Amino acid sequence: MIIKDRDSRKRDIRELKKLLSFYNLSPKQRFLIEREIYAIKRGESGEEDSAYYINFYYGDSKNWAVIHDLRIEFNGKAAQIDHILINRFFDIYVLESKNYRYGLRITESGEFEVKYKNYYIGIPSPIEQNKRHIELLSKFIKAQNLLPKRVGIKIQPRFFNYILVSPKAIIRRPKSKKFDFSNVIKADMLATIIEKNTEEINTLDTFKYVFKMSSFSIVEEFAKKLVAYHKPITIDWIKRFGIKDVKRYFCFKCGAMISENEAKFCWNNKKKFKGKAFCFKCQKEFY
Repeated sequence: MIIKDRDSRKRDIRELKKLLSFYNLSPKQRFLIEREIYAIKRGESGEEDSAYYINFYYGDSKNWAVIHDLRIEFNGKAAQIDHILINRFFDIYVLESKNYRYGLRITESGEFEVKYKNYYIGIPSPIEQNKRHIELLSKFIKAQNLLPKRVGIKIQPRFFNYILVSPKAIIRRPKSKKFDFSNVIKADMLATIIEKNTEEINTLDTFKYVFKMSSFSIVEEFAKKLVAYHKPITIDWIKRFGIKDVKRYFCFKCGAMISENEAKFCWNNKKKFKGKAFCFKCQKEFY
């Protein structure tokens, strides 16, 4: 069951495009804004790919709670988690989506590189990034006392760290077995991997595992409590890109940011717009 769907980034893209249209920007500012738009769109694409497969297999399930795009804050730190899957045994899969559509390479020393045009560039390890997410999530759950009890004993969850990449991506892994990168998988393989993890529970752990089994209503309640702490971030893009000495205009009706030309048109037609500024769409209502 889907407890929370993805947050849309359309508003951010719209605001960034307005910066490009409405303000005098330095070449550097324009480059950074265009790069930000591109990064958001790529991230959206990667998360959409992963969300499709997660929802296909688990969206209607009464054994799994699905949370997309959860941001939590704890002790001055924040974790933006792309996807979380929770089953009735309180196995918690924390999933990080990456849009490595053009290829991912992991070096013999365990470093991550992505293909850009005809060469590779280094990137931070998504595995380590997700480890930090899991650590913060685990501490947060304990601090908020969210875990249910079974026969008076608090259930202890198992956390799984997986990095999901596009099914079209080529993953080049090191030949050395020094590091384990089996948790970097293509998004369409997730259900198979989860099934395999369940089958590999050994006999000694079976009783302990079954003992934790809860009704789905308990899992659902836990997931909804967790989602209630979601804190979406609002970014001041003007501040982010150091755009100074600018005047911002907003539509009186819908609150959207508008251009100076839109505002001036309304002010130059005070009788029609009663001295207030409106966006182009809202202006149409006066005709």
